[in-house]
Amino acid sequence: MNKGDSILERLVELDRKACAMVEEAQEALEDTLANTERDMERFREEYTKKAVQRIGVVRDEEGKASQAELEDITRRYHSLMEGLEQTYQERHAQWEEEIFQRCIEK
Repeated sequence: MNKGDSILERLVELDRKACAMVEEAQEALEDTLANTERDMERFREEYTKKAVQRIGVVRDEEGKASQAELEDITRRYHSLMEGLEQTYQERHAQWEEEIFQRCIEK
């Protein structure tokens, strides 16, 4: 074999090795992209799940706060109505007399 053939064989061998390295790098890139896509999907699912849980917690807290406020408003309403009823019971005869007197004076 002459020196030119030896160089040519080395070049062919280097080209094969380079092609194999490129192929390995391409496979590694495809694996990395697939793993990244899976990781992103898993992250999206976990984030969505956590968001739904947080929304549920906030909704429950807001519901409890609204219920407590409604109960407070109801208590104040009943207290006011009892006060009005009591005032009416205490003064309705007096008011009726005053209204009667105003009507007959005119």
